[in-house]
Amino acid sequence: MLVLLLRLGDRCFGLDANDVVAVVPSVPLLPVPCGPEWLAGLLRRRDRLVPVVDLGLLARGVPSAALLSTRIVVLERREGDGSDAVGLLAERVTETARIDADRLRAIGVDGAAWLGPIALQDTSARQPVNPFAASAESVQLVRWTALVPDEVRAALRIGAAA
Repeated sequence: MLVLLLRLGDRCFGLDANDVVAVVPSVPLLPVPCGPEWLAGLLRRRDRLVPVVDLGLLARGVPSAALLSTRIVVLERREGDGSDAVGLLAERVTETARIDADRLRAIGVDGAAWLGPIALQDTSARQPVNPFAASAESVQLVRWTALVPDEVRAALRIGAAA
């Protein structure tokens, strides 16, 4: 499985590359008055408005830093005859990694449905591990469709269509 890597603090997370539509620079977003605090705004992408979630604010309570590597990852879920897109504002979005399915370990955390399985670091490799390479770490997958509650997603979809 190919994943796009990002960081939240000192932890490494991954998004399934099959869901990634685009990775764009952190650009100014259209504000959403009275929206949840973790909703960074709306991204104008082609003829659509895509809600952007500040992953740092949602997951850690700290807004994503304005780094050169901070990006908006546009993800899309296709259902029936439509699609549902969400942008994730995240730090240090700089590389991809291949993860073998046999390295994935399921976890169960109440209240954090967006946390997927963890890919454990391969410790059987005989070559020295580069401690600076994110792909050498354990990577926790993100279930991005669980980040935005259905009622908020529906309200944003209605607002974007208007």
